[in-house]
Amino acid sequence: MNIKSLLIGSAAAAVAGASAAQAADAIVVPEPEPMEYVRVCDVYGAGFFYIPGTETCLKVGGLVRFEIGFHDTDEFNPTDTDHGWDTLARAEVTLDARSETEYGTLRGYIRLRANSGTTDPVAVGTWNEGGFLSQGVNDGDAFVQDAIIELGGLSMGLSDTLYDAGLSGEFDRGGGDRVHFIRYTFDAAQGVQLAIALEEADDDYDYTPNVVGRIGFSQGWGGANLWAAYDATAEEFAVKAIATANLTETVFVEGIATYESGINFYSVDPENGTGFSLAGVGIPRLGAEWSAGGLIGAQFTPKFRGSIGAQYFSNVGHLDDLGAPFEIDAWRAGVTLDYQIVQNFNAKLAVNYITVDTPAGDVDGWTGFLRFDRTF
Repeated sequence: MNIKSLLIGSAAAAVAGASAAQAADAIVVPEPEPMEYVRVCDVYGAGFFYIPGTETCLKVGGLVRFEIGFHDTDEFNPTDTDHGWDTLARAEVTLDARSETEYGTLRGYIRLRANSGTTDPVAVGTWNEGGFLSQGVNDGDAFVQDAIIELGGLSMGLSDTLYDAGLSGEFDRGGGDRVHFIRYTFDAAQGVQLAIALEEADDDYDYTPNVVGRIGFSQGWGGANLWAAYDATAEEFAVKAIATANLTETVFVEGIATYESGINFYSVDPENGTGFSLAGVGIPRLGAEWSAGGLIGAQFTPKFRGSIGAQYFSNVGHLDDLGAPFEIDAWRAGVTLDYQIVQNFNAKLAVNYITVDTPAGDVDGWTGFLRFDRTF
């Protein structure tokens, strides 16, 4: 046996031994589990997908807003000297979960909102030329804007009152705010809808919730809605009617009328909830015995829409209930322009004028904003 044969034989033996050892200690690799990809759920519209492993459809959405506001009015607060521009940033996240049951669609809806916050500048005297020093933007506030459970026509949770509705402009006032509620909505034939709600607008224990009802109908030409609300805490009531009509394919009109027996949670408020202070008592909303208004608007292009309108408020503050020998009336008027910059990115410009007729004379002012919304 020569050296070459010896080397070849040794190498073969080594390879055979290694193969045998590998066969004896073979590692069994398990089959990969099938991956469950997210499935599109088109039953409830665009954007929904199935939560993996369930038959529940979920849609995630939200909004990012930047707003430049303008304020130059002191109609209900003559000592208010804070006039000029201010800014606001807002972020919202929405979760919309739906599934089918033997009783209809089961839905859960959550909207989380956070606003930027600012503080008043600090007076620093002669330390600088302006006499004040800005403190910057603080943490603001974050809260649950909506938390709703729906099953068929029954809904409950936290959201805007059933009474909350107004015109499509930015000048009008329709009354109402957020509440805890239990509501039932019934869709009848021919576009008719009925709804009734039990609402709680404070954290006081009591046995009598507020009651709100609405009846409305809608057709291709427009529609009309009538609301009635009873505030069990204030022991006052309010009613409201809103009608809309399409005059042409691009031109539309809207009208609103309200009446209230006294200041209550559902009062219309020319000051939009800022209220006023009387004899050291803060009133969260002014109210008006009755109001009426309307607007006319047009969809000029698929991306550009505008409207102009006004609303009149009679007996603001219900001063006759306090024995005052006079009444205060007010007007609000405004122009609103909406423009879609690109899909899901919109701009809105609102310019509003308000005048208040008081025994000491008329007081007026201007408000408005330029708003940018990115929705997703």
